[in-house]
Amino acid sequence: MERNAKRFGWIAAALLLTGTLAQAQDLVREARYADITVGNSVATILQIGAYNNARLDQSGARQNQAVSQTGSRNQAVANQSGMNNSMNAQQSGTANSVQVSQAGNNNQAGTAQSGAENAASVVQTGAYNQAFVGQYGQANQASVTQAGFGGAVSVKQFGDNMKASATQR
Repeated sequence: MERNAKRFGWIAAALLLTGTLAQAQDLVREARYADITVGNSVATILQIGAYNNARLDQSGARQNQAVSQTGSRNQAVANQSGMNNSMNAQQSGTANSVQVSQAGNNNQAGTAQSGAENAASVVQTGAYNQAFVGQYGQANQASVTQAGFGGAVSVKQFGDNMKASATQR
């Protein structure tokens, strides 16, 4: 019985190894991603539905993020550190919330929200910060904090319980 258990263990390990190798061989680089090389970070998320939640973390070289959420309880959290940061978040729906944190180099952030309980927070440190927040409807709140060289802020709010704050150091 013990001998069969050992044999079964070896067979299971061999099957796992060959299955993993076969899966690795199936990975083929797609032509549409040919221009993306190591260090050219890109992240794109599209969510349509009810309880959308996205979190993006990037560090190093050239970064770019795009989040588009349509639906109900949308939430997006984006963190970038390193070189040529960029961020774009679009939300429409009910309980929208976006938090952007960018540290280092050529930061840019843009977010547009439409719907019910919008909230946006953008924190940028280092280099050429630029931030845009557009909120359209219901209980809007926006907060932008920048520390760097070229800080520029634009906040547009149309309707309801608007609040906005911008801090630049």
